[in-house]
Amino acid sequence: PVSCVSRPDIMFVRRLSCQVATVSLLVHTHALRMPFARGSTVRMAASNAATLPKQETGISALLDAQPEADGRGTLVAVLDTGCDLAAAGLQETSDGRPKYVDFIDCTGGGDIDTSKKVKPAEDGTLEGLSGRTLKLGGWAEGVDEFRLGALRLYGLGSMPTSVLRRLKEERKAAFVMQHQAAVSAVQRELDGLADGAPKEAKRDLELRLEQYDAMMDGYTDHGPLLDVLLWRQQPSGVWQAVIDVDGEGDLSAAEPMAPYAHARQVGDMGHGSALTYCVQVYDEGERLSVVTDAGSHGTHVAGIVAANFALDSALNGVAPGAQVLACKIGDGRLGSAETGTGLVRALIAAKARGCDLINLSYGEPAWQHDSGRVAETFTAAVRKWGMCVFTSAGNDGPALSSLGSPGALSAPICVGAYVSPAMMAEQYSMLPVADVSGASYSFSSRGPTPDGFMPSLCAPGGAIAPVPRHALQGKAQYHGTSMSSPNACGVAACVLSALKQAGLSVGPIELRRALE
Repeated sequence: PVSCVSRPDIMFVRRLSCQVATVSLLVHTHALRMPFARGSTVRMAASNAATLPKQETGISALLDAQPEADGRGTLVAVLDTGCDLAAAGLQETSDGRPKYVDFIDCTGGGDIDTSKKVKPAEDGTLEGLSGRTLKLGGWAEGVDEFRLGALRLYGLGSMPTSVLRRLKEERKAAFVMQHQAAVSAVQRELDGLADGAPKEAKRDLELRLEQYDAMMDGYTDHGPLLDVLLWRQQPSGVWQAVIDVDGEGDLSAAEPMAPYAHARQVGDMGHGSALTYCVQVYDEGERLSVVTDAGSHGTHVAGIVAANFALDSALNGVAPGAQVLACKIGDGRLGSAETGTGLVRALIAAKARGCDLINLSYGEPAWQHDSGRVAETFTAAVRKWGMCVFTSAGNDGPALSSLGSPGALSAPICVGAYVSPAMMAEQYSMLPVADVSGASYSFSSRGPTPDGFMPSLCAPGGAIAPVPRHALQGKAQYHGTSMSSPNACGVAACVLSALKQAGLSVGPIELRRALE
C-alpha cells in the first residue's frame, strides 16, 4: 500500500529503500501462501560478485550512485560469539576509522579474580600466583602495588573449543615425539649392553622403560598456567595489565595493555593458539576480563556486515564504512550457547555506546515467544532506545511454524535466508544456472508462530567472509540465516548512512516499515 505519511524524511527513506531492495529483501515470507521467496535470474558479471552478495539487495547500485553511503557514520553492535580483533578486513573502515570501537565479553567466561594485592621487591621481582618469580620490566617503574591473578590457558572459559582441541593435539604430538626419542635412546642403550654387563645396569634400564610406558599411559595435559598482573597507571589513572603468555616468568619485555577502547591494544595468547585477546577491567580492579572470541561465527558475521578490504573492494562487506561494537554472548563454557543474562548485558552495552543497529544471529526453539526479560529488553531497545535490531529466522525449516526465538519476537526484524542463481554458481559451483530462479534456502525457518508471527524479510543467506586467525585460514564460506541477518543489517547501515548524509533522521520503526 502507498504510505499516507507525508513527512519528507519518511518519504525519502521509502524512496531510498526502493533503490536498495530487490524482490529478495522486500518480499514477505508468507509461510501459508508462498514459502519460497523468488528472486532475479540474472547472472552477475564479476566472477566473485556473489561471494559476499550485494547485487541481490541493490546495495551495489546504491554505492555506485552514492559511494560514501557505505555505512559511514553508523555503529553496529554484533551480538555473537565475539570477533577476532586482528582478522583481515576488519581493521579500519573505508574512511580510515577503527573498525571496532570496543569488544565486551557479556558472558563472564574470561573473568579473572585480581583482588589480591602485593608490592614488588626491591630487585624488581615479585612472586606470582603460579609460584613463579616474575621478573618485571621498565614499565613497572613507579608502580608500588600490583594486583595478582592467574589463568590456566585450557580453563579460559572464553576459548574456542576448536582452538582447545588443536592445542591439545599439537602439544600431545610434541610430547609423543620427545617420549619416543627418550624410549629409543634407552632401548639402544639396553640393546648395547654386553653379555657380561652387571644385572643392576640391565634392570635399571628396564625400569626406565617401564616408567616411560607408565608416563605415556598416564599422559595428562592441564595446559599452561599463566600469571596476570594488573595495576592503575599514575597519573593517568588508566588500568594496565600484563599476562605472562609464555608461562616463563620473564615479563621484562612485556607490553602492558589497557582496556581495548582506550588504546585498541590486542595480544596473542601464544602457544601456537593464534588466539587474539584484549582486556577489560571491572569493579575497580577486582576483576580482569580476558576477552577472546568463542568461535569463528561472530567474525564471519561482522565481516558480512562491515568488512573493508582497501585493496580489493569485491571482498568488502555490505557496509564497509560502518563501525562495529563486538558483544560476546556465546559462552565458551556452554559450548558457545547464549544466556538471557548475556543478551541483556549486550543490549545495555549497545545502548550505552549509542549503536544505531544490532545484529543477533543466534536463536533456538521457544514456547512463549514474546514474553520474559529478554523479550522486554529487545522491545525497549527498539521502541525506547532507538536501535533497529536484526535477527536470524533460524535453520529449522522448511516446515511451517519452525520459527524460533528471538526471531519470533515482535520488536526485531526477522530475516530469512535467500539464495540467488549467482550465489548458486559462485558459492556452490552449480551448473548450469541460466534457467534457475532464486529461492529461499530449504532450511530457512518459516512461520506462523502460535501468535501469528512470520519472518519479516529475506536476504542472501550465504557468504565467503573473514574468519579468525585461529581458524588458520583467511576466509570461509558459511550459509544459514545467520548470514542473511547481517546482510540485511548491512543494507540498513547503508540506508542510514545515506540518510545521515542527507541531513535526515529516522527511527527503527520508520526504517523497518521502509524495508518491509
